[in-house]
Amino acid sequence: MVLTDGTDVTFVSCQVCETRAWYRQAADGGWEGLPIETVLKSAERRRR
Repeated sequence: MVLTDGTDVTFVSCQVCETRAWYRQAADGGWEGLPIETVLKSAERRRR
């Protein structure tokens, strides 16, 4: 998914343990977790 600010993120959800998390690809090719506050801020619509 691409957020409003252009950040490319992936949402992962586990039905067994009910964990939910947002990730983006790190510079080294791995994945880094994003706090929900960061995702929400990046997804805000900018008012003109």
